[in-house]
Amino acid sequence: MSIGDRLAKWWHSRSAGGDDTGALKERLDETYRTQTALLQQVRRGVADVQTSRKRVDLQLATLAQQAAQLDQQASDAVAAGRDDDARAALTRKVALDKTAADLRTQRDDLLAQERKLELSADTIEQDVASFRVRKDTLSARHTAASARAEINSATSGINSTVSDVGQAMEAAERRTREMEATSDAVDELVAEGVVGTTGETADERLARQFDAALDGPEVDRQLEQIARPDEQQEGDDGAKPLQD
Repeated sequence: MSIGDRLAKWWHSRSAGGDDTGALKERLDETYRTQTALLQQVRRGVADVQTSRKRVDLQLATLAQQAAQLDQQASDAVAAGRDDDARAALTRKVALDKTAADLRTQRDDLLAQERKLELSADTIEQDVASFRVRKDTLSARHTAASARAEINSATSGINSTVSDVGQAMEAAERRTREMEATSDAVDELVAEGVVGTTGETADERLARQFDAALDGPEVDRQLEQIARPDEQQEGDDGAKPLQD
């Protein structure tokens, strides 16, 4: 399989996997948005219950103040000898006490609901935070895995390319050495006269070949004679003539 085929196969698998990964990421994001919206809804419920409880507390404070005033009115009426006025004030105070009792029951129920909603909100908030950490961690791991896959794929492609180029370079180096050896051999043949030079006739090539074969030893002999002239002269003087 060629490099192009391998890269095409890898890209196809990467694209197919990318669709699944994108769908999963969208589902995770949607789940996170749903949980966040639910948390906000619960928080708003807690705020509404708190508002209602505080309103009841204000009403209880008002009733308590009115009840204190009725007590004072009843005491003043009794001191003044107005028992009917005192009875009327106490009657209104008893009605206020019943109303206050009902309000305290409502306030206790609201307080219980408020605490329950707060616990639910805290639990949901922890779940949302945990889910977000898992979602972000998964996203980071997927990003890292995708980067590693791309690096490994690129490295494989580079290694394959380098291998192919290396083989081509080795072949070129062998061919170059062969051409250099051939050129050296041709140069030697030209120097020996076996192969003619450009513009050289056959007779000229033969003469050069003959000269190359003879001139080498003769030149060496004459160089040796020049280098040792005394030995040569002494050899000539010491020669004795032949006697009859």
